[in-house]
Amino acid sequence: MIFKKVIPILTLLVAIIFQKASSQSYVAFSSGFSIDLKNKNSFYHLPLVLKIAPFKRSGFFIEGNYGIPFLRKGAADAYTINPLLPEHVVLTETIRPYLFTISFGGEIHLYTNKKSKNSIYLDIAAGVSSQHFRVNYKNYDKLNYEVLNPDLSTDSSGLVLSIGGVYNFHKQNMFLMLHVQTPPLITVTQSYTMTYKLIAPLELTFGYKLLNKRK
Repeated sequence: MIFKKVIPILTLLVAIIFQKASSQSYVAFSSGFSIDLKNKNSFYHLPLVLKIAPFKRSGFFIEGNYGIPFLRKGAADAYTINPLLPEHVVLTETIRPYLFTISFGGEIHLYTNKKSKNSIYLDIAAGVSSQHFRVNYKNYDKLNYEVLNPDLSTDSSGLVLSIGGVYNFHKQNMFLMLHVQTPPLITVTQSYTMTYKLIAPLELTFGYKLLNKRK
């Protein structure tokens, strides 16, 4: 079912990749700030992005994106049947989600300023994303207390789709990118609902391009 839904997008992506473009081949590095659009209590990351466009006059690129997580804190209720201890305590819960995505895609030229040569491109990509959530309860006495329906540490991987707008500063070989990605398109088999969902990151990054100037 999921594959049928993404077939039209993948077909469009292949068409974009093989279109003729005016861009040079390059290697680009960027970083910035990322916020999660899927969870009400959002996760935040510091994205590190490596983008390689190996072919001149082609929109094709390969991109690796690693998200360094900021710790998200919350509270969890724990209970005991031991009459010698308080029946209920509140624990501090911490969740640290690690993200890594490898994708391939194509860029579409939208606009170039005739004077400054600054340009705008639209990036469309598909790939595989891994999301690793590490959950911890501070001072959790597991022998005497129990958290009902606790959040669990999970590892999930699946197909993702993404789209981004890129503004290129021609003279400086720098760029500003706004990029959004779907959560992994997988079927979740968890028996109950946890306080977090798979992440859909929205990223704003600033970076530098190393252009291949060989003829």
